[in-house]
Amino acid sequence: MFIEGIENGRPVKQLDSVASEERKESELALWDQVWTYPQACAWERERWRWNIVAMWVRTFLTASGPEAKAADKTALHRFGDQLGLTPAGLRENGWAIARDELADRRSDPEPAAPSTGKRERRMRAVGDGDG
Repeated sequence: MFIEGIENGRPVKQLDSVASEERKESELALWDQVWTYPQACAWERERWRWNIVAMWVRTFLTASGPEAKAADKTALHRFGDQLGLTPAGLRENGWAIARDELADRRSDPEPAAPSTGKRERRMRAVGDGDG
């Protein structure tokens, strides 16, 4: 990120290290988030998409900013299509997002197993001190 100004009548750019670090942190956070999306399963198998994911992350932050141009938003939409992040992109890639039924089962509590009564009898027999 740069701070633009004029010195001696000439335009100059100076590195804004604080803004650059903040942008880097935002990019890394969004990068981590986007890899949790269902489409990431397909991206993992197709390494050539990784650069497109990176470009989508950068473009997303640019398009979300106050100085975003129409071209930034158009590029974001195109990257989203390529990555299957839009309904049209899902169709173009031939993808469908299925509900994770196993996750639903994992989150449900296990039903208690029916008691056979044998353990309780053993416990009583062991616990009986009259012997």
